[in-house]
Amino acid sequence: MRKARFGVIALILLAQTSFSQNWVDDSLFKTTPSGLKYLITRQGKGDFPKNGDRVWVHYNAKYINDSVYDSSSDRGAMDFYLGQGQLIKGWEEGLQLIKPGGAIILIVPPQLAYGSEVRTGIPANSTLKFEIALIQVNKGTPIEPFSVEGKTMEKGKKKLKYVLIEPGNGPLAQFGDNAFVHYTGFLPDGTIFDSSVKKGDPVRITVGSKQVIEGWDLGLFLMKKGTKIKLYIPPKLAYGNEGYKNLVPENSSIILDLEMVDLIPPEPIVKWNIDGKQIHETPSGLKYVIFEPGEGNLIMPENIVTVHYSGYFINGKLFDSSVKRLEPIRFPVGIGSVIDGWDEGLQLMRKGSKFQLLIPSHLAYGSQGAPPQIPADTDLIFDIEIVDVIQ
Repeated sequence: MRKARFGVIALILLAQTSFSQNWVDDSLFKTTPSGLKYLITRQGKGDFPKNGDRVWVHYNAKYINDSVYDSSSDRGAMDFYLGQGQLIKGWEEGLQLIKPGGAIILIVPPQLAYGSEVRTGIPANSTLKFEIALIQVNKGTPIEPFSVEGKTMEKGKKKLKYVLIEPGNGPLAQFGDNAFVHYTGFLPDGTIFDSSVKKGDPVRITVGSKQVIEGWDLGLFLMKKGTKIKLYIPPKLAYGNEGYKNLVPENSSIILDLEMVDLIPPEPIVKWNIDGKQIHETPSGLKYVIFEPGEGNLIMPENIVTVHYSGYFINGKLFDSSVKRLEPIRFPVGIGSVIDGWDEGLQLMRKGSKFQLLIPSHLAYGSQGAPPQIPADTDLIFDIEIVDVIQ
């Protein structure tokens, strides 16, 4: 019902934003300091959206000659978070000029669109035109920076500085621990550029795994469960001379408020013992051992599976594990989204199956390998459990 309601409203609003080039002349548009041109064709009601808010929109995307190259009208309303790098700069700025129920036409110069980058159907250095109807806004959670009043600034490694807001309890985070963290990232002027608090869920990070910027990784080692800490991260430990999307300028320091919601040591991973088990082999050279047969129908091509796995080299050394990360993976079978040995082996399994796959190199990563983790011409072993199957 909601999609239908959005669709009807959006069609009305988009109809009101559709102008011929002859009717809408350039003098009707206002220009912001950034160079964005805009014409509000209908102002809505309520509050203007801000960074961190979730917005639903319908849009027509046009070249400057008014020919349409993309539209949401046949897909339903699109939703985004403002200020999270999901949108081009012109959209980020333009959407904050109208209220829910409003509509706007944007003429976006290249530096606020895709610049010199070539996109499918969009040449480099294109000026683009958008007709946008703002359908709904969900306000983000209000965020107050951690107060450092009365606290002492400490020095960490590699010029990282921090203020411990709350000490937390238990052991400090160790390499490989699963850290569940709420974060808010600030620019030096206090602007929020990203926040899990606004999105509602903490992120899971494997401590020391380089999933996040170096300053954040270093900060996690200072934390316990329940710790709150403010990190002052210099550019070299943040996003360096590249910056981050359109959110963090190049060579910018950042400030991170972190809360360790939970800290869970990694699961001990032991390769399944195949002693006394029958080893089966397929014509392709794939070998497999059945630990649990599972129930229901065999997995078929294009079924979507949820899988826990641990991957080993032939010498038994673990190189990857979803069990260790506490996160099964999900993907369609038989369409090449995983290595050939997996695609073949999974189609021998059912929901609840536990198999060990012994995969020769030509069914794994072959002569190219998967640098730097997996060398060329390497046979691999996977312990696989099918958690769920959508047929």
